[in-house]
Amino acid sequence: MNGNGKQSKFVLGLVIVLIVVVFAVLNVNPVTVSFGFTRVKLPLIILIIVSLLLGALVTLLLAGTSKKNDSKLNRHAKKQISNVKVSHDSQIADALKENNTKKQTK
Repeated sequence: MNGNGKQSKFVLGLVIVLIVVVFAVLNVNPVTVSFGFTRVKLPLIILIIVSLLLGALVTLLLAGTSKKNDSKLNRHAKKQISNVKVSHDSQIADALKENNTKKQTK
């Protein structure tokens, strides 16, 4: 990707962060969050920022997983293509041998 694409992604990321920060600052009232076994009362701004960070972490983890799977798939695909080429080459070699033996018998 060229520098222009990276720059536009960076600017878009800054705009999204700015929107989230403004939204969080406008929502500073305390809220109660229930975790099932306990309840915690904290400012909504903290809850928004923690949720944003957890979402970013999950995204990074899932993005890394797909790259690993892609590389495994690429290696598997290359191996399959190599096997097909070897099989194809051996079929050609067998056909040539068969053709040569037919010519010699004539």
